[in-house]
Amino acid sequence: MSQSFVIGFDQAHKERGKITNSLSKLAELLDSNGYKCENYAEFPITTENLSPYDIVVFACPDNSRLSRQEIESIKKWVKKGGSLLLLSHAGGDKGRRSNLSELAEEFGMIFENNQVLDKASNLGVENLPTITDFGFPHPITEGISDICFRAGCSLTISSATVTPVFSSGPNAEPFESPLMLACELGEGRIVSIGSYEMFRDKIMGGINYGSHSQLAMNVFSWLRTSKRTQIDSQSQLNVTAEDGIPDASRNDQGRPAIHTTIPEITYSSTVKIKTDEELFKAFEDMLTEMISFKERMLSEFDNLQTNMANLMRVVIAKEEDLIHTQTYSEPPAAQPPQTSPTQVSSGNNPLDNIMASISSLGDNETKNATPANFNPPPTLAPPPNLEPSYVADQNQSISAPSDYSSRIEPTSTDPIEVKPKKTVPPATQKTKEELKAEHESLENKLNSIRNLSAFVEKKFASGNLTQKNYEKQLKKLESDSKKTRYRIDEIEKLLKK
Repeated sequence: MSQSFVIGFDQAHKERGKITNSLSKLAELLDSNGYKCENYAEFPITTENLSPYDIVVFACPDNSRLSRQEIESIKKWVKKGGSLLLLSHAGGDKGRRSNLSELAEEFGMIFENNQVLDKASNLGVENLPTITDFGFPHPITEGISDICFRAGCSLTISSATVTPVFSSGPNAEPFESPLMLACELGEGRIVSIGSYEMFRDKIMGGINYGSHSQLAMNVFSWLRTSKRTQIDSQSQLNVTAEDGIPDASRNDQGRPAIHTTIPEITYSSTVKIKTDEELFKAFEDMLTEMISFKERMLSEFDNLQTNMANLMRVVIAKEEDLIHTQTYSEPPAAQPPQTSPTQVSSGNNPLDNIMASISSLGDNETKNATPANFNPPPTLAPPPNLEPSYVADQNQSISAPSDYSSRIEPTSTDPIEVKPKKTVPPATQKTKEELKAEHESLENKLNSIRNLSAFVEKKFASGNLTQKNYEKQLKKLESDSKKTRYRIDEIEKLLKK
């Protein structure tokens, strides 16, 4: 490797993975293969202080959060050709009290707050699952035979431009979920892995296990972008062409140092200045205390919001019970009896005996009898198609209940709440900026499909891929390409309107 790529391992967000201890073997491996590993301790992160680095690694931030401004700066730097490696841990952001997933979501990736377990394939413990089947081929898994996904979380894809590199096994929990994702944005590339412990020193399932060393080299090799190669090469040419710049004015990467017209000022003081490590530790402690206080306040607010929501649910449930009780205790008033001139003949009608008994009563008793108090014997069911009133004789009529269903227990009459269906706004309602952003993402996806197609062709030509798998993968890539081109054409037509 003729050009040395500079890799910055972030240290400003209390990462658990450090090249000075837990990731020292990984740093030695990279340094011996033409990379240059450095601690990146700039705070806050800006596009300017990221510019000297080709790849930046966030190896499991712990109890520390990236600001919104830092996330925007990182995204801008990636679009210009920078590459990003995001490493998490079991439990995701919730377990580490960080917001690494918030940064990953900018590129269509989400770290889940879980832990990948496998009782069938592991190194003796279910949270050390082993993987030997990598599914769809990817340059990162080239030459990889087996890995151990030590103490890691799964990921979720939230963008069509993201490609899964490998997933959990069919017997794992969660099963067949992405564990490593890769994507391209603008001129840059991003890889997210749910386990930083895969590359740790001196532990079971760490950097020395199986194909982990080769996997690490494949990851960083894929993260080397042509844009950064071009930038670094141009920088080297500019340094060579500038005759008036002395060697002392160049930094460690061979780039010209930044000059200023401000005169140098020297002074003496009796104040003892602490070392850089002491100052950084004091600042880190103060920042940690401030963030911890903020986290406690946010936690209290979340608890209050949850309690209020639970209280509202209880109140609504009690109100519904009260309405339901009132509905049963206050049945609707009976409708006034209706009369009909239609008479019932004295044939074989089963009510004839009842009508005769009622008509034999005295005049006063007959006048006081009301249909609402009339209850037929329990074994007697009303005949079908009976008229709502009955006549005992020609001179006097006695009304029967107009609706036998009045003896049935009433049901609740509460109106059923119908929630309106959520409608997805059509693509024509998107703004031009949103359409342009989607167009850019789809172009990146199309470029990734081309790269994968070329990679599949190469594997088939070398005899490492069967004819059946070759045709199956090309068919899938062709289908994805057609869908992507169709959507790009749609967006271009909308932008022309």
